[in-house]
Amino acid sequence: MNPHLYILFGICFGIVLIIFELYKPARVYESSEKKDSYITNFLLFLCNNAVTFLLQVAVVFSIASAYSPNAYLFTLLPVTLQVFLGIIILDVSIWVWHFLNHKINFLWKFHKCHHSEKYLNATSALRFHIGELLLSVVWKSLVLIITGIPLWIFIISEFLLTFCAMFHHANISLPKSIRKPFERVFISPYLHRVHHSTVRHEHDTNYGVIFSLWDMLFKTVKRIVPENIGLKGIAKKNFYSFLSFPFTKK
Repeated sequence: MNPHLYILFGICFGIVLIIFELYKPARVYESSEKKDSYITNFLLFLCNNAVTFLLQVAVVFSIASAYSPNAYLFTLLPVTLQVFLGIIILDVSIWVWHFLNHKINFLWKFHKCHHSEKYLNATSALRFHIGELLLSVVWKSLVLIITGIPLWIFIISEFLLTFCAMFHHANISLPKSIRKPFERVFISPYLHRVHHSTVRHEHDTNYGVIFSLWDMLFKTVKRIVPENIGLKGIAKKNFYSFLSFPFTKK
C-alpha cells in the first residue's frame, strides 16, 4: 500500500474520532480546554515530525535493518508470518519502553509531558516531547538490530501503532457489550483512560498500545474510571511551556 494512502487514512481517521468525541464525549470538558489542547498538540505534531522523520525512517532504521545480524533469518519466514511476528514483537517492545518511561526518572522527565494533558482526546496520541521521541529512536533501533525485522514491517507497525493510539486516546466510549470482548485482545479508550489518571498508582498501569495481552500477562491491567486526568499540581501546557517542562523542577 502506498505510504501516502496510509497518511491520508490516518488524517481521515483522526478527523472522524475528533468529530465523534466533540459530539458524543465520554467526559465533558470546557471549550477552552479543547481548543488549547488541539492547537498545542497540532503544533507539537508538526514540530516533532519535521525533526524526527529523517532520523526514524530515512536514516537510523535503514541502517539498523541493514546491519542486523538476524535480518536474513527473518526474511526466510513466509511474508504473512513476518508481518504477524513483526507487529507482535514491536508491540511488546513498545510496552517495555512505555513501562521503562514510567520507572526510570530520566525517561519520566520527558514522558510526563505526554501525561500533562488534561483534556484527553484523539490528538493526545501525538502529544510527545521531542526528547522522548529522540530517545525512542535509540530503543527502536536496538529492537530492529536485535530482531532483524525488515524496515517495511516497521513502517506498517508505526502506522498501526499511531492509529491505535489515536483511537484509545479519543474521548469516546464504547457500549459495554462491544467493549468487553474487544478488550480481550485490544486496548480500548476505557482501558487507556486510567493510564492518564492524576493518581500515580493508577497511571502506572495499562501500558499497552495495540494488544491488551501484555498488561494481562504482566499483571499491570487496571479497570476503573479515573476521577481526574493529567498530573497533580501541574498547570495546562501551551506549546512553549510544554517544550520546557522536562527541565522544570515539577
